[in-house]
Amino acid sequence: MSKAKLLREILGPLLEDYRYWFERSRRFLQEETLDFISPEAQQSILEQVVAAQAELQAAEALYQLSDNEVGIDPALMAKWHRLLMECAELGRRFRQIHPSSDSSES
Repeated sequence: MSKAKLLREILGPLLEDYRYWFERSRRFLQEETLDFISPEAQQSILEQVVAAQAELQAAEALYQLSDNEVGIDPALMAKWHRLLMECAELGRRFRQIHPSSDSSES
């Protein structure tokens, strides 16, 4: 299997997943009040998500411009993963406190 084909099969869907979960996390952090963290902390995490969305958009553009032959720095993807895990934990805690909430975010 060629490197480009392997990158397409693995990286393409992974980037789609990051795009989906960053958008979902952004909406969650904008629309909900998380009373178990400070408003400043919530805003900081939201800003990190927005910055990660911009990084992802730039990485995807470079990936596409290279005809799917250039990978993405694993350290950057690890940073994105940690941020999404933090958002997922916030969503879990929110649902624990507000079980009747219609929010199924993060």
